[in-house]
Amino acid sequence: MSCVRCNENKTIKAHLIPQVFCKEVQVGKGHAAAVKEDGSFHFSQSGTFDKGILCADCDGILGQLEEYAARILKSIRENSKGLSFGPKIMDDVDKEKIARFCAGILWKYSITQEQYGKINLYGFQDDVRRIAYSEMDIPEWFDVALFRLRTHVQDDGVFAYRAPLIDRKNRVRLYRFMLGGCLFFVKIHRKKMRDDVLTKLWLSFEDSFRFCIAPAEMFEEYKIVRDLSFNSDKLSSFLDKQDEIARLKT
Repeated sequence: MSCVRCNENKTIKAHLIPQVFCKEVQVGKGHAAAVKEDGSFHFSQSGTFDKGILCADCDGILGQLEEYAARILKSIRENSKGLSFGPKIMDDVDKEKIARFCAGILWKYSITQEQYGKINLYGFQDDVRRIAYSEMDIPEWFDVALFRLRTHVQDDGVFAYRAPLIDRKNRVRLYRFMLGGCLFFVKIHRKKMRDDVLTKLWLSFEDSFRFCIAPAEMFEEYKIVRDLSFNSDKLSSFLDKQDEIARLKT
């Protein structure tokens, strides 16, 4: 296998969900990942990776964006404690890096194997790669909206992560994924969304970086974990360990 981007012969274990985010939902040496649309999950020590898609250099470029995004999402969680629900503004955030980070996540999932949750970017795959690697300006058809899913008013934690999947709204194709306690909606479509409730949350809106604090229980990412916790003894035990660790830290 050679690198999909540069054809380098030697590829590495490229993490699809960056390891920095995997560690945030880790208990001991394991963590749970909801990957499929049915909410199925597995335990892993290092997250899901593909050994045949990227070389160290190409993976490292995306890794710099991932480290930056992880710092921003941690700051979002910490600064959201005690605040009311609704849109918020945060200063000193490089919106372009966040957009390119999202492009990198989606592109990796478009070149991986079906068993790892491969997604279809349709005719946009090459351009999404170019966005991720700063080889082109961010076009109008690519945009990002971000929600901080909070389980209670003082919540600054992470309850799960979720790999990308397609989610269409008003005939416009979006991709959703959750990392760092935040839910991303990424628009990759040339059509404009009618009655767009996300208008003021898109990164392209004005200059400030915006996100929305929302109750986790309103979103399927939380509902899936909640329902599985009642129906799966394995996951229930995992969540109990998370709660115990959280109590010991406070």
